[in-house]
Amino acid sequence: MKLYKLMSKPPFFLSASHWINKKDKPLKSGKNARKAVLIPLVLMQYGSIKEKLSSIKKIKPALATSITEMRKSAKELILNPQKGNRKIDNETLKKLENYARELGVSQIGYTKVNPDFIFDGFEILYDSAMIITMNMDKDAIKSSPSDASIYEIWRTYSSLGIIVNKLASFLREHGYNCHPSPAVGGDVSTVPVAQDAGIGVIGKNGLLITPEFGPSQRLAAVFIDVDNLPLKTIEQNEHLWIKDFCETCNNCVKHCPGGAIFMETKILEDGYPKYIEREKCAPHFSANCCTCITSCPFINGKYDKIKERFLSKNKK
Repeated sequence: MKLYKLMSKPPFFLSASHWINKKDKPLKSGKNARKAVLIPLVLMQYGSIKEKLSSIKKIKPALATSITEMRKSAKELILNPQKGNRKIDNETLKKLENYARELGVSQIGYTKVNPDFIFDGFEILYDSAMIITMNMDKDAIKSSPSDASIYEIWRTYSSLGIIVNKLASFLREHGYNCHPSPAVGGDVSTVPVAQDAGIGVIGKNGLLITPEFGPSQRLAAVFIDVDNLPLKTIEQNEHLWIKDFCETCNNCVKHCPGGAIFMETKILEDGYPKYIEREKCAPHFSANCCTCITSCPFINGKYDKIKERFLSKNKK
């Protein structure tokens, strides 16, 4: 039995649910919610003991930071001011976004959270999400599998954990209730939430593809108890043409060493897509494979050229 199937929720002391006050009426996962996958367990599942020890040594500081910030995100929910401040003025929102970018955030989007995107058995305090991304260094990721690539992945994971907690502190200091959700141990599937927010589109590889960085970024979220955030819906997403492009490209499908990416994305009974076969992906992912990222033409930052060429070729 796979470790990450046996344990799909973090220990209670790392879980936001343990610290959420039920009188707050948290938003629970929907009927079509997916189980969470704890990344450290995937890494532990595959490879030799020697390989595991080597990997842990490389990522130990970032992994420790990720877990520390994960606990902080959950435990500090009790610090919410509970002042009932449900409106945010433009100046404060701008300060929040500027602060996020100073901390290293690459992109910011806002949307309502679809309960089906909350992991099964998880819950969040507020349904308005601030989704943030952090770009991964292209050269480091292209060197995979390598020490540089695994370090870069965990650098972004741990950095986003720190950032969501700093953004939460900012919001609380200004009188707003919030729920930070880090990149490791988060409460929602951030990729479809980011797609709803218009940041990018899910490619055939199951990753968020953005104009700026292609699939080379990691994501996190802060759920905010504010009624007037500049929310978007998937219908407003201007990047949806990428889905059609992916059907003609298939680079990630052809180059995936585990054959894990479906040539035809599966649509499950609940109507949601399934992009990859996790059992085929996991052994390679645990060995620092980033082929689904590096094989994507969008990683080279030529979004406008690809779009122009594709739309021109496919004019009806």
